[in-house]
Amino acid sequence: MSKKISIGNLSDEIQTTLNKYAGNVTKKIKVLAEETVVELTKNTKMSSPVKTGDYKRHISYEKTRETSTSTVYTWYVKDPEYRLTHLLANGHAKRNGGRVESKFPLAEKVVEAENKFVNGTKEIIENEY
Repeated sequence: MSKKISIGNLSDEIQTTLNKYAGNVTKKIKVLAEETVVELTKNTKMSSPVKTGDYKRHISYEKTRETSTSTVYTWYVKDPEYRLTHLLANGHAKRNGGRVESKFPLAEKVVEAENKFVNGTKEIIENEY
């Protein structure tokens, strides 16, 4: 399905095609970003330690910013449980000496989410046209 384009309109046609491509890629990457943060939240809730269940219930995410070309999501732990995140992820000293090891593989879950997002982005860009 070819169409004739005069040399004077070639620049406009190329710009239109590139804008359409960029729009399609942007939409798909925004969807991928939301899927990734939802999966990260679900995985961290599953792997978080459960004593009373309060920490697990406070794990959440929100859309921090959205523009025409990007969307930013933030994973976080709601107040007052956010204070435990560092201690659970890195371990901490005991009151009477010794050390409590990390029980929450947060860094591993974040790396998995990053890899999924990067690989998904590459796939979207390569397979769009």
